[in-house]
Amino acid sequence: MVASKKSQVKRKTVSKKKSVKPKPRVAAEQPIMAALRAEHKHIASVMEVFSQQLEAVDGGELVDTHIMYETMDYMVCWPDRFHHPREDLVYGRVAEIDPGAADSVDSLQREHEKMGVSARKLLADIDRWREGEITGDSVVKDGRAYIKKMDTHMNAEEKLVFPQIESVLSLADWRELAVDDQLKPAADPVFGGRVDREFRNLSRKLRRNLRHTVERGAMVEWIGIEALMESMEVMSMAYEAARDATGDHLKTVWDESVDILREAPVAGLFRCATNNSRLTASWVGDVLGISKDTLSDLSRVNQERRDRVRLLERVSH
Repeated sequence: MVASKKSQVKRKTVSKKKSVKPKPRVAAEQPIMAALRAEHKHIASVMEVFSQQLEAVDGGELVDTHIMYETMDYMVCWPDRFHHPREDLVYGRVAEIDPGAADSVDSLQREHEKMGVSARKLLADIDRWREGEITGDSVVKDGRAYIKKMDTHMNAEEKLVFPQIESVLSLADWRELAVDDQLKPAADPVFGGRVDREFRNLSRKLRRNLRHTVERGAMVEWIGIEALMESMEVMSMAYEAARDATGDHLKTVWDESVDILREAPVAGLFRCATNNSRLTASWVGDVLGISKDTLSDLSRVNQERRDRVRLLERVSH
């Protein structure tokens, strides 16, 4: 009878273990989505170079007009001809599956068309500016507007559209899209395995920017480490000062209490309590002073760190 109950308990335990469902695995990012996100990073880095050039033009500085031209030539030759059509291909499949997304898809595709028109116009204006036909003010104004529009558009895609795409499309949909995508054989003329000759100036500028970014990151990190070490030294000195003040306080309390009790053993208890209160207030004042000086020193260290980082940024630009 006992053995029978044990076997029933064992069977129930085994049954419970079998009913436990494994945790669902996180789906791997699809190649098309990985390519779109990588292309967004490439576009952002190109727009950063373009923004730097526009700032220089606006400030009356000399700029490499070849880089200005190559920047927008790249946007016309690559994103408008390959990146945006690939996005439109994916968006179209989403609209087929989710009719509620049709309006958003139509809006995004119209934005792609408008940005293509703006890019071609800006490229033509840069060419006219290089020939002296127009001033740099109009190029700066339209260029900044283009950068802002591109940045807003890509942020919306990254934060809102791409997650929706990945939630709607199935693995079968992705397989069909991979077959339909005829753009994958085209190599990026700047970020691909081989840089096209007409974009060599832009490529060199991007490499210099990357090197400066790495160097600046290392310098900022070292400045932060130095500030941390100095802050630790300030804290250590504050600890030692507070420890010494506390030791001196306790010694003074002991010595004066002994003297008071020797003079008047009975009445001395009240006098000791009064004297200790006075000494404690003095000790609290000393500790508060040490704390105030410590906070001031830490604030100075942090301000010096910020000043050095700002100086580094001005020098790097």
